[in-house]
Amino acid sequence: MNENQLNILFSNGILVDSSIKDINILDLDLLIKSLKGKNITFLDMDTFHKVYSGETADDSSVEIVKNYEGEISESKPVNWVNYFNDRFSRIKNILIMKDRSGLMSLSNIKNMPQSSDVKTIAMVSSVSVSPIKKYTILDIEDNTGTYKAIITNSNQEILEDQVITITGRKYNDAIFVKDIVLPDIQMKEKTKQEMDDAFILFISDIHIGSRLFVAEAFEKFIKWINGDILEYSNIAKLVKFIVLNGDLIDGIGVYPDQEKELGIKDLKGQYDKLYEYLDRIPKHIKILISQGNHDATHIAEPQPKLDRSFAGSLYNLKNGIFLSNPYQVNLTVSKTKINLLSYHGFSIPYYANKIPKYSKMDAEDIESIMKIMLKSRHLAPSHGSTQLMPLPMDYLVIDETPDIFATGHIHKTLASIYKGTVLINSSCWQHQTSYQKKYGMVPDVAKIPIVNLRDKSFQILDFLGDKVQIYKKGLKEV
Repeated sequence: MNENQLNILFSNGILVDSSIKDINILDLDLLIKSLKGKNITFLDMDTFHKVYSGETADDSSVEIVKNYEGEISESKPVNWVNYFNDRFSRIKNILIMKDRSGLMSLSNIKNMPQSSDVKTIAMVSSVSVSPIKKYTILDIEDNTGTYKAIITNSNQEILEDQVITITGRKYNDAIFVKDIVLPDIQMKEKTKQEMDDAFILFISDIHIGSRLFVAEAFEKFIKWINGDILEYSNIAKLVKFIVLNGDLIDGIGVYPDQEKELGIKDLKGQYDKLYEYLDRIPKHIKILISQGNHDATHIAEPQPKLDRSFAGSLYNLKNGIFLSNPYQVNLTVSKTKINLLSYHGFSIPYYANKIPKYSKMDAEDIESIMKIMLKSRHLAPSHGSTQLMPLPMDYLVIDETPDIFATGHIHKTLASIYKGTVLINSSCWQHQTSYQKKYGMVPDVAKIPIVNLRDKSFQILDFLGDKVQIYKKGLKEV
């Protein structure tokens, strides 16, 4: 709202709360007429939502940094070679930026004399453990050849297909490792921005169409975001963005006997029902929409934005922004820019199964797996952790350190921080399915992680009970 608009409202006897000063009202005459008709002399966000039916514009924006546009590729050997070469080259460049001194190729190391100190950047092709001395043995490769590296003691979790820097000594045609450096993200300093409070909400795994969908809780959220519920309404009126991070609908045929648990048995009908809810979200809030494994798209990642032939109704949303899975964007509010990396999280269970100490898949385990992704600078570092499409560019490489890294898929909720990057995993909006019950998976339901873009502080709100309240489980205080 510019100074001229504020002066016009003031001249009409209307005082304005600071909560709506960032909203540019495109039909000020309509607003003034509505306020005078109801004898309202003080305008805050709650009142604004109730009385104004015109269009608005605000100072928030979304700039796409990385987004898969739908190009296709055949599963041919040459395409896989190009795919992994792209991954290796980009992550290698990240490691070179950290330290380029003394680097040599594996072919050069083969020609070095015994007991030489060596240093190289390589991709791990296999990890095994010696049955006798319990050494970890790595098969490594680069563009020039293959070699072996032996780790006698390390606390780091080294996984297949990670790209790492290895420092050590050559002995008996192997590198005895002294140090391993992962590409890892940069430290993000936590600084308070010169702006008012502005919030971003994270929602995933809504599973519209399921009989187990918690409609009452989601309806409560819709009322809350419209200012119709008192609890934490100070947050609701300052929400700028909502991230919908995949599995928007329950889909069809995703797990055995799913049809028995479906209330809406066609994909279009499920998306139409979702549209009925989302269309009620205030139009000044931008909704970032991406997909997951239950949505109407192929499983291989990256996944393109939602198909209009199934989700056409959603494209009627004036505030909807449709993106791929994964994507990376810059969110701007009041000239403050926040980088968001969003990934549905299909690769997370692979690491929970591969690394026994994370098998419980509770909040701390998911946090540790998300850290593996950031340390590896890749959303699915091990081949086989998710289905991939061998494109010329690997969209799952994390080129830029995000301010916020958001996932879903696991039906658990998490809000934490790692090296200044906020980690978010969204809960689901569906009670335990028969498939989850079979494997002992107990979901978190109707919990919404919230981040304040001003200082990257976070909290989780619970919409499942009688009233909206703070949810502490899965929240790591900082």
